[in-house]
Amino acid sequence: MYIVRYADDFKIFCKTKESAERTFIATIATKSWLKERLKLEVSEEKSKIIDLRKQYSEFLRFKIKAISKGKKTIMISHINDKNIQRIKEILKNNIKYIQHSKDQNTIYMRVNSYNYKVWGIHNYYGIATHINYDCRLIGYEVNGCLKNRLGIRLYKTGKLKDSYIKQKYGKSNQIRYINKQPITPIVFIQTKNPMYKKKNINKYTKKGREEIHKTLGVDLGIIRNLMEQERVNRSIEYMDNRISLYCAQHGKCAITKIPLEQHEIHCHHKVPKSKQGTDEYRNLIILHSDIHRLIHATDNKTIEYYMELYAINKMMLNKINELRTLLKLNQLAYKVS
Repeated sequence: MYIVRYADDFKIFCKTKESAERTFIATIATKSWLKERLKLEVSEEKSKIIDLRKQYSEFLRFKIKAISKGKKTIMISHINDKNIQRIKEILKNNIKYIQHSKDQNTIYMRVNSYNYKVWGIHNYYGIATHINYDCRLIGYEVNGCLKNRLGIRLYKTGKLKDSYIKQKYGKSNQIRYINKQPITPIVFIQTKNPMYKKKNINKYTKKGREEIHKTLGVDLGIIRNLMEQERVNRSIEYMDNRISLYCAQHGKCAITKIPLEQHEIHCHHKVPKSKQGTDEYRNLIILHSDIHRLIHATDNKTIEYYMELYAINKMMLNKINELRTLLKLNQLAYKVS
């Protein structure tokens, strides 16, 4: 038999009904093993035997079932019924919020919030074998809500600036636009193969973070946080271009190429706002917060500290000096230790 576990939710799979019954009956031994080895308490209410060939079993908001295909038995999976309804309500409520937005900035933030939720649904449930079917069911109600609530404010044509949306959804003819901002279509999804994750992938070690960026290119959690941030006295253009730059730079500092955590992301104006610099894409660059400080630094001790800390080489220094020139600051000299 096999145990499949995520946090405190688990299934024990057995080949036969008799084997499952013996395992279930031996509650004392099973409970003891789970409590001592995994520190888990068994819920009497949720524990039961299910024949996967006859009915669905739910696990981590999916429902799974075994069916015959030729001479083989394969597994099929869906979003479970409870969460299909929950997703419908969440998206319809978000559309309602967009409808009642009081200004352009609010529309921008709420469309971003809606898009983030669609991405989250697609990324989490995308491994379900029948995700396409489930999203069509959801889309039938959600698209109707979009038409009813936003109506003539929706456009079928527009320009995709966001690199993530362009890459993932650019081929869909179901993208709609409001105020030139794309609304991600819930129905545009295909099943993706579930892949085993390497054990060394985690955000708490340098190697683990490198593996995350190698696999995803960008951290979707950080994109979500950037989208949900509200910055006082910042334009929609700035907020939008900051996300696009983060994606275009693959979540890395433009100078050091270090993968960035949320608190390390700084968006620098090449020509400062005080010198009539704009929020255009070409005038912005994503930097590590310390590198941003180095570019603006005038104190020699501060400059030496950051140059040594990040082992600034000639190539990095040339880029830093280019940015300092635009700020009308002195050039930094390269020192050979």
